[in-house]
Amino acid sequence: MEGLLDELLPVIVSFLPAHDAVRTCVLAKRWRHVWTSAPALRITAVKGFRSADQFNRFVDRLLLQRRQGLCPLESCEFNMVESDFEFDWSLCVEHVYLYSLHSALQCNLQSLSCHFMPTDPTDFAEDLQEPAAPFLSNHIQRLQLSFIRSSLDFSGCPRLLDLQMHECVILADSIVSNSLQYLSMSCCQLYMRHRTSISLPHLVRLDFTDCFGKMPLFESLPSLEKALVRIGEFTGDECDGSGSACCLNENPCWECRFAFEFDADRGRSYLFQGLSRASHLELSASYDHAFIFQRDLKWRPKFPMLKTLVLDDWCLDADLSAVILFIQQSPNLEKLTLELFEEFDSSMVSEGSNHLLPGASVPDHLKMVEIKCETVDVRVNKVLKILNTYGVSLDRIYIRQTDTNPGLQRTSNLK
Repeated sequence: MEGLLDELLPVIVSFLPAHDAVRTCVLAKRWRHVWTSAPALRITAVKGFRSADQFNRFVDRLLLQRRQGLCPLESCEFNMVESDFEFDWSLCVEHVYLYSLHSALQCNLQSLSCHFMPTDPTDFAEDLQEPAAPFLSNHIQRLQLSFIRSSLDFSGCPRLLDLQMHECVILADSIVSNSLQYLSMSCCQLYMRHRTSISLPHLVRLDFTDCFGKMPLFESLPSLEKALVRIGEFTGDECDGSGSACCLNENPCWECRFAFEFDADRGRSYLFQGLSRASHLELSASYDHAFIFQRDLKWRPKFPMLKTLVLDDWCLDADLSAVILFIQQSPNLEKLTLELFEEFDSSMVSEGSNHLLPGASVPDHLKMVEIKCETVDVRVNKVLKILNTYGVSLDRIYIRQTDTNPGLQRTSNLK
């Protein structure tokens, strides 16, 4: 320990939980003030605290000391696991959520993480109070948030580049940020009756996966390069009629008719209008939950920048009409990947309902089609037949077959 350079001590201390970092002041004289210059704080549960009030006072004094100190604090992490607390965890969470997060931002952080991990996550974030004020910081560049309520107003964070949200409750008509470049929303809860609007002029990457409620309106994302959209089983965009095939045609149920009329008033789609500038797209859904993908494709959106596209089992419907449309509407598409791992059902390769295409061949710009599957079954053979019918020669198709052993796979070209 004595051989360590003084410049390294704050970095070492920054890897410790905050309460242990403070305790290093008793190790030796040279360690007395090291914790006050650590570039990062990691606030977690402490076995020695006897009450929530004592824990909250410690956090308040710690952040006050860092605000008044001369050494900059670059990052702060709140890692609040309910099972680690020996007293009323909810009082600590409420204090951190309403006060400590804003106090930490006053330390001119570049990165802030807040992870609440309840023993029973059911309705946890929904029961939290909404903060009185949005986040305000001229320095914050990265936010990672789990199990909180959010209004998505980040107009007070003009340098925010990276926002990651997991299992948060989103209560907002729109997301506001003029600087955001990366947005990740996983397992978040959105409105069930109307849609949150997303217009982010500088967003480069979007990950939107397994969220609850209505799919957002991807309005304007002119800088988008890469997007992953995965629709989970709790989507709010399901058909209440006799099935998606019915409502994709001329006689939709009442709810779908309302949605179609909304589309018509907008004059564009829910999703693909905003995703149209991406060069890489991954669109994932189970066969039973892809209704909004199929409905959005009725607008025949164009993807002028798209080079790589990844689809899964939902695209098998209607003689691969979604696949063919994407290829035809993407003049620069070079590689298409089809991931076919959902349990096979013969209804997944329906025929005769190709409602999207007037009938045309696939352009020559597509250089490679990769099919990932466990076995070459009826649906894979169906895919090969349809692609070949539309002019995709077999020498452009590769099948990557995975065994039940995840470390075993075979790749074959059909040349």
